Amino acid sequence: MRHSRPRSSVRVAFALTFLLLLAGCRRGENSFDIPANSSSWKAAKDSAREELRTLPAPSKKLFIAIRREPQWQNPFLSVRRNMIQLRIYLPDENDSPVDRGGITRITAARRQVMNVRLADLPRALASLPEGAWPYGRIVAVEEGLADSADSAQLRNNLAITVNTVEALGLVAEEWDEPGLER
Repeated sequence: MRHSRPRSSVRVAFALTFLLLLAGCRRGENSFDIPANSSSWKAAKDSAREELRTLPAPSKKLFIAIRREPQWQNPFLSVRRNMIQLRIYLPDENDSPVDRGGITRITAARRQVMNVRLADLPRALASLPEGAWPYGRIVAVEEGLADSADSAQLRNNLAITVNTVEALGLVAEEWDEPGLER
């Protein structure tokens, strides 16, 4: 019987909600200020890298034609001033091609969005289910909207995030290229 599959998505939703509550940003705190020599930061990255290593290598043929953020099915990071917004789509539990993405199987219903601090990003990415990685070990990363006063800090936060993603053994697909719609 296939009764355990819907339960797995419920468990994932609860785990993501818990992670959101655990990793939520606090006011006035810059979550990107992590000492480079912090042993807990290094341990978190090493642990996540080991878990993420089990994912297949990125398959460019699966995502090369994607031009809009809602079409992207792997994790998508939007870097903000004090946090990172992580967006994923849970896999469609229904194997039938009937009404895929239609009125009875809305893609937006599978969308999960959470705000995480940089320190929690390795754990957040490593805890995602395998179904959240259909393109392999690749993450889309974009610079979030900012005031002109925040633009320098935002560019710095984006660079830190891309370096972290790459340190986890993932490919960072930056969405700042001309022609990509959002």
